Amino acid sequence: MTVRAAIYLRISEDRTGEGLGVARQRQACEQLCAARGWKVVEVLEENDTSASGDRPRPLFTRLLEMIEVGEVDAVVVWHADRLVRRLVDLERVIELCERNCVKLATVSGDLDLSTDAGRLNARILAAVARNEVERKSARQRAAFEQAAAAGKPTGGRRAFGYTADHLHLEPTEAPIAAEMFQRFAAGESLGEIMRDLNKREILTPRGFKWTTGTVKTVLKNPRYAALRGVRRVKLDARGRTSSAEGGHLQREHWYSVAGRAVWPAIVDEATWRACERRLRDPARAKYYTGSTQQYLLSGLAVCGVCGRKLKSGTNQGGRTLKCPEGPGRHVVRRAVRIEEFVVAVILERLRRPDAIELVQLRSGQGVDLRRLREEAEGLRKNLGEYAEDAGAGRLTRQEYFVLREAAHVRLAGIDEQLANASRKDVIAAVVGTGRDPIEAWEACSLSAKRAVIDTLCTVRVMPARPGRPKSDLFNPASLRIEWK
Repeated sequence: MTVRAAIYLRISEDRTGEGLGVARQRQACEQLCAARGWKVVEVLEENDTSASGDRPRPLFTRLLEMIEVGEVDAVVVWHADRLVRRLVDLERVIELCERNCVKLATVSGDLDLSTDAGRLNARILAAVARNEVERKSARQRAAFEQAAAAGKPTGGRRAFGYTADHLHLEPTEAPIAAEMFQRFAAGESLGEIMRDLNKREILTPRGFKWTTGTVKTVLKNPRYAALRGVRRVKLDARGRTSSAEGGHLQREHWYSVAGRAVWPAIVDEATWRACERRLRDPARAKYYTGSTQQYLLSGLAVCGVCGRKLKSGTNQGGRTLKCPEGPGRHVVRRAVRIEEFVVAVILERLRRPDAIELVQLRSGQGVDLRRLREEAEGLRKNLGEYAEDAGAGRLTRQEYFVLREAAHVRLAGIDEQLANASRKDVIAAVVGTGRDPIEAWEACSLSAKRAVIDTLCTVRVMPARPGRPKSDLFNPASLRIEWK
């Protein structure tokens, strides 16, 4: 009876993109099948795919299905580690091959999974392959941290505004990147920036249209301030690195700053920190829905009863602000008169002679920025020394991780202080322009106006007075402006 064979080919890293590694594997496997008189019924090629990570391998799954339903009598691979590098995957292969009497052949020799000795040999090979993966990963991490400490790039995709070598400015993109930071720091939303870039037919480095996600990727990256960042996964409230909501895996990355970089800056550190601080704001993340608010106070003003953000709506009287809490709702108020009153109060505050102090109070006065930056540089230097000492055996693994964690905790605290102290306040867009505040206000975008209000105060809307006459359309006492 002719033996039906499936050839499985995989290479985890194809640097040329030409699939030459897979081609070599295929030729050797086909020669093995020809020498044994086996009929190749299917060749499964997975190029540039790892067998040790969590990324799905659809063709590996297809191979398991073929074994399960009896479509093949033999599986041929270049080496056992081309098929599996995780023991959990190996156990699945052993179970299926043993149950369905399927042979496992490699170019370097067969693995008889029907015997305990053959299964032991397969498990040893998988354990050795896993150890090689872990050692390679450790070497790569050490090299990456060393490059980060030196402020050098470590490859990857080209960043918008920089050339492919990551070391020089791209002359047409760099000014646009600077503009993105300035606009977001002044209060514009990710959506507004995205739509403007697409309207101007400006593309991402990969040639695609902009999304709010790609705009955010630029704004949170410290490389634009000539800082060397180390990307870290943001943990949720339970310390998990990812969560599944609605069937979608959510994983968000942020950066910790490792030190100064060797490439030129596009924006100053204060501007980058202002943008990152705004992106990290829990209140913004909680109420951001992916779309830009169309009205001045929707999603900004709060219910005077429960404190929830008010949403926009309509009724017979026109546009409203309403509380989403339960049937009957706590607050349903006409929006236009409330917005007019809030704008009048804000402009009256910004026209006072002491309005410039609002900017100065948020500009970091009284904070020793130089001392904080020097302390941060010292901590980053220590991190590099800790890594060297651990590599040389002068520190145990536990000692290294304790010291590293303590340094990262302190660095996170310093980063927060610097972000708060050196933030370029959005109020400066109205007060610091030299123009009359009313004229400057009218020139601001809706997002900038909302940012000014959000920075200065909380607008608390109380329920309308029961039984009020129809002529009593608005009562200023029903609003509470709470200054921050």
